[in-house]
Amino acid sequence: MNNAHRIDQLESTIAHQGRSIEELSDMVREQWLAIDRLQKAVRQMLDRAEAAGDGSAPEVTKPPHY
Repeated sequence: MNNAHRIDQLESTIAHQGRSIEELSDMVREQWLAIDRLQKAVRQMLDRAEAAGDGSAPEVTKPPHY
């Protein structure tokens, strides 16, 4: 192999790696956005659940047949 061919192969490899890194970066960004949306939804559900009740646990009583 001559040097020109090796350089062409290296440039090609670097270009493919660069594209792969960009694609992975985009995927990570999308996943973080999804995680942020899910965390917000969970916070909203917890807030609604707290607002629906007074926050205290129900009294535990035995059924009348005991």
